[in-house]
Amino acid sequence: MPARVFTIPPSAPFLPTAIAALTSGKLGFPAVRDPLEFAAVTLYLPTRRACRLARDTFLDVLNLDAAILPRIVAIGDIDEDEIAFAEAASGAIAADALALPPALGGLERRLLLTQLVAKWAAAPEVHGASGIPLVAQTPAAACALADDLARLIDDMTMRGVAWRRLDDLVPDMFDRYWQLTLRFLKIASERWPRVLDERGRIEPAQRRDALIKAETARLARKTDGPVIVAGSTGSIPATAELIATVARLQHGAVVLPGLDADLDEQSWRLIAGDEAKGVAPSSGHPQFAMQALLARIGVTREAVESLAKAKGRERLMSEALRPASTTEMWRQRVAEPAFGGHADAALATISVIEAANAEEESLAIAIALRQAVHDGKTAALVTPDRALGRRVLAALARWNIAAENSGGDPLAETTAGIFARLAAEAALGGLAPVALLALLKHPLLRLGSSDRERAVATLERAVLRGPRPRSGGEGLAHALRTFRAELELSRRNEGQEGGLHRSDPRTNLHDGELVAAADLVGRLAAALAPLESVADRPLCLSDIAARHRDVLAALSRQGDEECAFAGPDGGKLADAFEELAASEAAAALIVDASDYVELFSAVIAGRVVRRPPRPGLRVRIFGLLEARLTDSDRVVLGGLVEGIWPPESRSDAWLSRPMRLALGLDLPERRVGLTAHDFAQLMGTREVILSYATKIASAPTVPSRFIQRLAAVAGTRWKEAHNRGTAYLSWARELDRPEKVVPAPQPAPTPPRAVRPQGLSVTDIENWLRDPYTIYAKHILRLAPLDPVDVAPGAAERGNIIHAAIAEFTRRHADGLPSDPAGDLIALGRPYFSRLDDFPEARAFWWP
Repeated sequence: MPARVFTIPPSAPFLPTAIAALTSGKLGFPAVRDPLEFAAVTLYLPTRRACRLARDTFLDVLNLDAAILPRIVAIGDIDEDEIAFAEAASGAIAADALALPPALGGLERRLLLTQLVAKWAAAPEVHGASGIPLVAQTPAAACALADDLARLIDDMTMRGVAWRRLDDLVPDMFDRYWQLTLRFLKIASERWPRVLDERGRIEPAQRRDALIKAETARLARKTDGPVIVAGSTGSIPATAELIATVARLQHGAVVLPGLDADLDEQSWRLIAGDEAKGVAPSSGHPQFAMQALLARIGVTREAVESLAKAKGRERLMSEALRPASTTEMWRQRVAEPAFGGHADAALATISVIEAANAEEESLAIAIALRQAVHDGKTAALVTPDRALGRRVLAALARWNIAAENSGGDPLAETTAGIFARLAAEAALGGLAPVALLALLKHPLLRLGSSDRERAVATLERAVLRGPRPRSGGEGLAHALRTFRAELELSRRNEGQEGGLHRSDPRTNLHDGELVAAADLVGRLAAALAPLESVADRPLCLSDIAARHRDVLAALSRQGDEECAFAGPDGGKLADAFEELAASEAAAALIVDASDYVELFSAVIAGRVVRRPPRPGLRVRIFGLLEARLTDSDRVVLGGLVEGIWPPESRSDAWLSRPMRLALGLDLPERRVGLTAHDFAQLMGTREVILSYATKIASAPTVPSRFIQRLAAVAGTRWKEAHNRGTAYLSWARELDRPEKVVPAPQPAPTPPRAVRPQGLSVTDIENWLRDPYTIYAKHILRLAPLDPVDVAPGAAERGNIIHAAIAEFTRRHADGLPSDPAGDLIALGRPYFSRLDDFPEARAFWWP
């Protein structure tokens, strides 16, 4: 059966065009028009989001209120139950797939690999001359290496590379570090399969590939009902085999996204490389995966039929993204009159925003999206930079424009995730003032107190500003008791000596506020006790995580509700704790309490909290994966700088580039090719705005190579695109600029003579001459600056303590010295120096 392979150019809406081709008979088999016939159709799409979009698109294309939809499946999410209940589920491969053991869970797998890496890091050969491990010095670092190891295992499984291939690598050819990693990988290749067998589990990638192969075997026997694979480039070998099988079915068809039909044949062949000419494969080219897929199917590019006429920037993008080995052809191709006319039309609806910084970029993007909404269009921001997406969401809120953010947020950066980290940091860090204040002022903190905000403010002013209190809940309570005693002494002596100085801004705190603060400290200590009690000893990860969960529940309890585990982010956090509690690997992993916060952050790092979908919104914010196969009237491609779009090439922690090449694994540049394909597809939108910031966090950026290539091909036309983008920058810069600036008059306080100070220090005289308002604030309004949070005692504290002791000695012995002046002075100074009990270093130096 000849293969049926089609393509849809980027300028045509992908899903509507593919569905229209199915209903019109353009896919090489009879058209499917009856709504009841769609039940026999199977449609494979690349992502779950694309599947959800396809369900809505079917009804729009058919112009029906209801219809029996086809079986729509994400190509990497084959379900064994569907294979089991399919009539044609037969054959050895399918039968074996149905008996597959379950895959090893994500968290369990990460922690087991973390233990494996930690044992390796403890081996003598991995220690440097100083005796410190060269790698994985903390459990969190071991977890990060375990993630890299998991990716390597998945890659080898997916590419069908056997572990025994490691024996072909010669260690002496590589640096000492790679020799160490190679020895570890050979040990891991023996131990890891045994770990899986003991638990009756297999690798997730192995199970996925087995199910895809079973589905491929089922489809090979399928004779009825159309089967279509649409939007996938077959980057996974098992997926590519399924696509090749579908292409040869009697009622099968493959629809590729944006196959480049404009690139000359010589350059097309060079994408795969030319070993004879010494040309390496162009794995960073957007067509790299599709060229390999066509070779696997056995069809040429000329045999692929387009389901829509290209009416956009296809030729411009083909030229701009051509292989690096053939860019010398730019001069000739760009000079062709036909190309010049195409480039003029293609660039007419492209705008380029070159912002000065990330804040200006986000505001300009928000204005562009708002303009689209005002004109009745749909608009989307597509960016791999989630921080940029959040800034744009905040900017849109000023105009009350709601946007759907499908990319989601990392759990560690959500309200619940931050609360969990702060609670662990505060409890295990001895209630350090900065972490404690961040926890006390977090919106999820409850502690069952009705006047919590006032109590927190009182506690901050009384003991958390200035020198750090003694560590722990008892130290905090001790510091508050000491402060109350000093305040009472000051009031008894009217600030003459002892206690607090009369200028101390804390002297106006009332007893009721201090009682509320003491009650808060008691509740806080009780809530943090499960973690505080183990702050100095090692525990298994599941035990300390259970204590952590109890702490969060106590801190956020309001009535019967535990606020920390409410909402989408709270639910994800609760799921993480449940997995840790049920994990055998977590129960076997022993960690020091001081390493727990970092390890916990690493454990939840990969979890994403997605907001519930909000249909009907005109503005959407996508990541690159979510944006595939979507369609909008205006698309803003944001964050187009090197390192973000395309992303940095991630080096493998376990294998060097020559090692990966020798094993037949993909090089890190493969991600660049996938990103380039996403860029080329999105450039097919009717109206495109490209944006980037010249500086991020005060550091200069390099514009994306995609931008640079487009500018090189566009020539002088690029300036016009820049000019169109300047309009958005101008609006952004003018948005918050006032129409008229009226300078404020210089303060000229004239207080009544009776309240003016009778005398000033020399320093105050200097301040008076330089800035009279400081004298007014200090002596008339009685304003005193608060101490910084968590500062070590300095010369001022030392001087105050010594002066207070000497002042009391002078008052008591004004009429004559005692028989032992030195002994009496030391005895009087002892209670004043007790304030330094929380700072043993300062007391050790100052008391003698």
